[in-house]
Amino acid sequence: MTRSKINKSKSAASAKKRTIRRNNLSTSRRGKQITSKQKLTLYLNEALAIENAEVQRLQSRIKHTKIEDAKQRLQLHLEETRGQQDRLKQLILDLGEKGVTKDKAQLPITTPPKSLAKTVEKMLTPAELELKAAKEDAIIENAEIILYDMLTQLAVKMNAADAIPILTQILSEERSMADWIRINTPVMVAQLWPEIEASVVMNEE
Repeated sequence: MTRSKINKSKSAASAKKRTIRRNNLSTSRRGKQITSKQKLTLYLNEALAIENAEVQRLQSRIKHTKIEDAKQRLQLHLEETRGQQDRLKQLILDLGEKGVTKDKAQLPITTPPKSLAKTVEKMLTPAELELKAAKEDAIIENAEIILYDMLTQLAVKMNAADAIPILTQILSEERSMADWIRINTPVMVAQLWPEIEASVVMNEE
């Protein structure tokens, strides 16, 4: 009888410990409880870090591209991106938060696997490197479209009325840049193709 009571007591204690662990895990998965302003500030700083990195990349692209139309469009987008930085910083300050990030995010640029990297590096012509850079531009812009679309929707849910028009404007600018790349890709390929074609050894019949 005594042994039965002891076993029941141990089982109850084990069940209580399991419940506590589950509750702790559930709390940790929910994340730290913060205000909506603090959460929105976190999201805005994430976007700002991406724009900080994008400014640096655009400056490099403008310097190295040989296509004049691309150079002009990249220059325009650089000016837009600097404006986006300013608007995001002001939004963060308007929310009453002082932590405006100066850090740069890692941009979503694809890289070949290690098994192909050296071969790709050796075989690509300057024209192909230009197309590769344009492809990376498109990937970044489309990633930013998704980012700002989500941010706009979150701002609506958080009743952050002041943020919505600013995020909508940035979203429009990113879509415009992505559309320009898509529309002008055939032109870039046609312009760069002679150099790419010259690097290919035609198969003998």
